[in-house]
Amino acid sequence: MTRSRSRFLRAFAAILVLTLSSCASTMTFQEQYIEASEHVARRDYLTAGTVIESYKGTAYKEKDRVLFYLDVGMLNHYAGEYEKSNEALELAERAIEELYTKSISKAVASGVLNDNALDYSGEDYEDIYLNIFKALNYIALGDTDAALVEIRRVHIKLNLLEDKYRTLIDDYNTSAEAEGELEALQNRFHNDALARYLGLLLFRYDRNYDSARIERDFIQDAFRTQSHLYNFSVPELPETRPEPEMAHLSVISFTGKSPRKMAETFYLDTINDGVFITSVSQSEEYIKELVGFNFLFIPGIGPGHHFKFEYPRLEMMGSNVNRIVLLVNGVPVRELTQVESMQSISREIFVIKQPLVIGKAIIRTVTKGILKESGKSAMQDNMGDSTGGMIAGLLLGIAADVAVDATENADLRISPYFPAYAHAIDVALPPGEHNVTIEYYRDSTLIYRDNRGMIDLQPGELNFIESFVLE
Repeated sequence: MTRSRSRFLRAFAAILVLTLSSCASTMTFQEQYIEASEHVARRDYLTAGTVIESYKGTAYKEKDRVLFYLDVGMLNHYAGEYEKSNEALELAERAIEELYTKSISKAVASGVLNDNALDYSGEDYEDIYLNIFKALNYIALGDTDAALVEIRRVHIKLNLLEDKYRTLIDDYNTSAEAEGELEALQNRFHNDALARYLGLLLFRYDRNYDSARIERDFIQDAFRTQSHLYNFSVPELPETRPEPEMAHLSVISFTGKSPRKMAETFYLDTINDGVFITSVSQSEEYIKELVGFNFLFIPGIGPGHHFKFEYPRLEMMGSNVNRIVLLVNGVPVRELTQVESMQSISREIFVIKQPLVIGKAIIRTVTKGILKESGKSAMQDNMGDSTGGMIAGLLLGIAADVAVDATENADLRISPYFPAYAHAIDVALPPGEHNVTIEYYRDSTLIYRDNRGMIDLQPGELNFIESFVLE
């Protein structure tokens, strides 16, 4: 082997070593959830939060700070540490806003880098629902004005959601680094019934009955215009004016687990100026529903290349609970009715950014793949025709395949501590102390009994209870 070939071999091998050694930054670390889940199953949310905090700096690097604050914030909420929860959720929200200002450069850079190596800026539904839980924290702390501010922020974010990704995609398409043209999808979620329901209760408590009526109308409109998300009966809604001399008990109940991300593998076949997305086991209709498209225009790409790539999809976790009953003084009053499928809305919002996430993943995979094949060809030419040279070329070619594939892992970062469903009830009761219990069932099997003890219910007060079963 000549000296120049030897130098080439050492340089190429060094590049592969560096690539493989950086693979940890392109994979999603989830060990912390395995340990914390044991405490969550026992409803020991305080200890679960302590476990999560112990992983700061290991499972949660600086690039994962949004995820860290979301996890800590949600677990502290369930533990009843409302001030600590709001501190963490506020830090998460600020970091999300900060990262959004950098999202244009991120959108371009991640066309080359794996998304796992970049800052996690949160899923949009996490950004929206964190305001719901901040509002619930403020209600628990007795600050209803601050709770209303959080509810308004939900509506503001929803109004900006479609424009957000349309702007990002337009900026990516017009950037010098763009190697393909991405197309924005239409946002089909613009009105959140859960936020409106909480707004109705808060406005009624403030005796702003006209605003309470408007929120009630918005809830009905959400079910009428977004039937793909609210595909269940309109819940029994609170009266906008309290019954005279009666105390209104309002209960919001959360069940189930938030969606998790799973890696989906598809295949790419190039033609002139474009690439088709295919799957061995899935139909073209499945690909279009999940991805939003099955062909991507990439100018300058030639035909005949075949690659595989990974990207995240949401898997719904659902809930074991399918019936929730309110008991007052040991007597069943009514079943709570569903207000929102948070997991369905999570999936709907997740799809909006798919053209950007998946489009970049495809462009990144094709670009890396073609560069890899070109590099392997040039490397094999440099190795010569000797047996040793051909073996070395073959081994380095295999190493190049392994190195590139190892850096193409789907970004599976997501907070697992948001619920799947929200239910509610609002009942008028005689003023005074009442024993309140919420029972959770799977058909006729009792899963959990949330006994809240004696509660003093008074006219004109909020009389609000939040309950949850994260299963």
